[in-house]
Amino acid sequence: MRTFNENESILRKYLRRFTSNFHDIEDITQETILRALNAEKKTDIEQPRAFLFGIARNVARKELEKRSKSIIDFIEDFDTKEYISKEPSQEENLEGRQRMLLFMDAAATLPAQCQKVFVLKKVYGYSHQEIAKQLGISISTTEKHVAAGLRRCSEFMDRRMQGEELSGSSSSILKRI
Repeated sequence: MRTFNENESILRKYLRRFTSNFHDIEDITQETILRALNAEKKTDIEQPRAFLFGIARNVARKELEKRSKSIIDFIEDFDTKEYISKEPSQEENLEGRQRMLLFMDAAATLPAQCQKVFVLKKVYGYSHQEIAKQLGISISTTEKHVAAGLRRCSEFMDRRMQGEELSGSSSSILKRI
């Protein structure tokens, strides 16, 4: 016990090599004292200071091994499927906005009547019959406007994407539109 009292502050500094947590240092110090006292009862210790620091090192290592094992066990028990978000990522949100903006630019280039029909069909999901009735045009005209709008928007988007590829920017995001 006298050796411990003489070396207590040095021992605590030594234990900071293994952990910086004050409570852990206290626990390891107490465990070291207990083991040293039990060993002293059984045998005569020739170099008490070295013996004390050896016990402290062994206790600290065992504690680190125990924590390391518990972390490994936690990682093994960790099921990533439980923590994977089903929400779109920020990249996917950005890509979606970019596709929508490109689509809006393309639709804005359509002639007025074609644009109305195309938007009612592709954005709002109206049937050809509903569009024809709402705008007072034939179903055949509605079908032609939708086809023309689709063709023109596709061409617009293709031109825009090719222009971005030529300028060196990445358009792989927009190719999926």
